[in-house]
Amino acid sequence: MSERRDAVEFVGLDLGHGETALGRAYGRSMREPEILEYRGERSFVTAVAQTDKGLKIGADAVNLAALGGGQAQVWVKFKDRDLSAGDVEKPTRLFTQELIKGLSKDGKIRGAKQSKFVIGCPSGWDKDTRARYQALFEDAGLKSVRIVPESRAALMTALEQGYLTLDAARASVLIVDIGSSTTDFTYCRDLDAEDVGHNFLGSGLLDTEIFDLNLARQSERAKIEKLIKRFPHYRPIMEYWCRQVKEQFFNGEGAAVEMIKRLPIDGGVLFDIRFDQDDADEVLSRPLEALNGFTWPAAFSFALKETIDNLGGRAPETVLLTGGASRLPLVLPACEKAFPKARIVRGAEPEFAIARGLAWLGRFEHLHASFKLSVAELMGVDGPVHNKAAAASAALGQSLAPVLVDALTEHCIVPAFRDWRRGKIDSLDQVEAALADRVKSWLSSVEAQATLRPIIKGWFAGLQRKIEQDTDPLCRDHGLPAMVLSLDDSQHVSRHLEGLTVAAPRVASLESDTALLGTSLTAIIIGALLAHANLLAPLLTNPIGLVVSGAVGGAGFLFGRKALEGKFRSANVPVIARQVMTDTRIRKAAHKQRGALIEAVTEAWDSAASERFTEELTQTLSTALSERADDRAILFLI
Repeated sequence: MSERRDAVEFVGLDLGHGETALGRAYGRSMREPEILEYRGERSFVTAVAQTDKGLKIGADAVNLAALGGGQAQVWVKFKDRDLSAGDVEKPTRLFTQELIKGLSKDGKIRGAKQSKFVIGCPSGWDKDTRARYQALFEDAGLKSVRIVPESRAALMTALEQGYLTLDAARASVLIVDIGSSTTDFTYCRDLDAEDVGHNFLGSGLLDTEIFDLNLARQSERAKIEKLIKRFPHYRPIMEYWCRQVKEQFFNGEGAAVEMIKRLPIDGGVLFDIRFDQDDADEVLSRPLEALNGFTWPAAFSFALKETIDNLGGRAPETVLLTGGASRLPLVLPACEKAFPKARIVRGAEPEFAIARGLAWLGRFEHLHASFKLSVAELMGVDGPVHNKAAAASAALGQSLAPVLVDALTEHCIVPAFRDWRRGKIDSLDQVEAALADRVKSWLSSVEAQATLRPIIKGWFAGLQRKIEQDTDPLCRDHGLPAMVLSLDDSQHVSRHLEGLTVAAPRVASLESDTALLGTSLTAIIIGALLAHANLLAPLLTNPIGLVVSGAVGGAGFLFGRKALEGKFRSANVPVIARQVMTDTRIRKAAHKQRGALIEAVTEAWDSAASERFTEELTQTLSTALSERADDRAILFLI
């Protein structure tokens, strides 16, 4: 039994170099994904500690009291594309296992086997790296894993939260994702992403500087350094404290921030961390060895210039800032300077944009796949749309036949006999060939289009309404507007009807170009008109027969009707004798056989055209509906 759409749980995992956040969404819920808490924190440090008492992650992994003061192996800032490295693979696996176990135990998620995980990665990671990253999480016990570029998740959140319109997203967007370890630049046009910059300019570099700045101030610095030398894992813990102070300062009003931590030295040595505006100015103006002697602001400005070069003259209309470090006050002015004509956008909670976007993407792709599968089922051989198309195909012949007979009588039959009457055609036998040419020419004319358009348009409109009886409920079932699959857009449909042959008829476009072309149709129409019904029979009754008998046989030599008809068809009758076959008589003769002609054309359609037309019509509708489903995929974002 398939899983209900509304029961599917999607967990977006933004495992960052510095901090981790998770978002959760359900298959049919239209609510914004919620950010999950772990140990009371919505965003928690990406850290894992292996101790004698087991694994600890998040704040517990950087809590000296929680570690018990003994030996422990602590990993912090371990996210890296070199997934084969032991200090990357092992902590990532341990962190994931402990995180999912804890969330499952607390009832926050369904679990490693039941939840579907959508996990972010830097846009600069190639396909092979993403595959290895996915395998790592699968080895950690997650059953359903999808790896998605973080830039895509950021774009999804901006769309869903209204920071970007669909038009803006389809135009050109530069996504600047500033994390703890890297800054990624991704250029998107028409929702297609391109990596245009990836560097190791992360805000974590500032954490190290803040730690060094505060370590130099400590009255018992020597003891602290001795502690770090003995227990190296203490340093990343203390840098994490410095990051907390940094975030409080930059996220606040610029007021000084102070944090005091007790270290397990001689009964407890205090580590006093202070950070104010003067400290911020000093840290941001320091040349950093990791940046080849550049300051952080200078390196960021250089990265923007490098991105401009990589864009090759393409100017983004929007610059989307994401990642917690995008709150740094220097980021917005630098982007405004680099892209003066662009609109700079940053959400209210950029630190959660990736986690929310990943959960949204999981739900979006799930709904879209379910939607397309449902459309395919409608178009199956035994599906309701297929059956309605088959019935409509048969009905089309009945609708076309009377219009074709009347139009061909006036535009082909009468003119052909008129040419014979005027001597342009030698015999009635030759009228058939002339009539064939006229039918073929007329069917491809603008006049034919104008004649047949109302019939075909009305027929197709009726078919559309019947199809919508099935497609509208499907759309509503997926949370979409009812008319999403409407085929009212004739241009959309006609693209697929260009090559539609109806075995006999060829419909170039059911709505806009209603010319019926092709030698097969011509043969059917001519056969119906000239073979299935004897148009000449009413013309060979009195008084025409008498006149003709004299003209052909001469001197009162009379033929029987059958003989006369045969002789008459091949004879080169004098022009003066032909004048009795006026246009009025031709029309009356055709009118007498109108019913038989309509029946003949309908039978010709049913036997030679309807079945193949049904096949090609259903294939055309299937293609049109599938593309319409793809075209409207973006509506799942609304």
